[in-house]
Amino acid sequence: MSKTKNLTTKEKWLRYPYRLAHHPICSHFDDHVYMIKGLRICRGCVNMYSGVLIGIILAPIAVFVLQINFWVAFATTNVLYIFTPISIIFNPPRIIKDISRLLLGVALISSLLSIVLSVVRLVEGLNYGAISVIIITFSIYFSSRFYFSRLRDKRNENVCRNCEQFYLPRCDGMRQREENGKSAKNQNDISSEQ
Repeated sequence: MSKTKNLTTKEKWLRYPYRLAHHPICSHFDDHVYMIKGLRICRGCVNMYSGVLIGIILAPIAVFVLQINFWVAFATTNVLYIFTPISIIFNPPRIIKDISRLLLGVALISSLLSIVLSVVRLVEGLNYGAISVIIITFSIYFSSRFYFSRLRDKRNENVCRNCEQFYLPRCDGMRQREENGKSAKNQNDISSEQ
């Protein structure tokens, strides 16, 4: 019984083409998604998680082959991260945003690496530099996540506010998203009954 339920959940997820889009399905947000075999997938997430994957691959090389310390990891994080606020503030062409999201993913792993290396250094003995790196890394992460997420959300909201359908209860882009979600659910219900 649970196996059938899991298959139904997978089918539902696969048949719902907008689940990973994170945006209304309209021409105003076409450049925010990739179309992959009929699925709309958030472009920023694909690029960021690709960067995370690259960072996961590079982290062991940096630690065990290059034998970097927490200062190098911390500096690398900040160099890679600086492109994110620049791309959000100046709103460059989409390819620059894609690259900055990729670098953000690598920077996230680099920041995690700098914290881990700092903790390892603290285990060896008190080190004010390691404590500073931990505090600064956490501060930068949480403050920038809060600030830049709000700024990006506000920019996306302004796109919707400038649309002629903004004051409708549901714009065509959100209605299309909901209708496709309902039709995928109905298809799953029909297939589970059979």
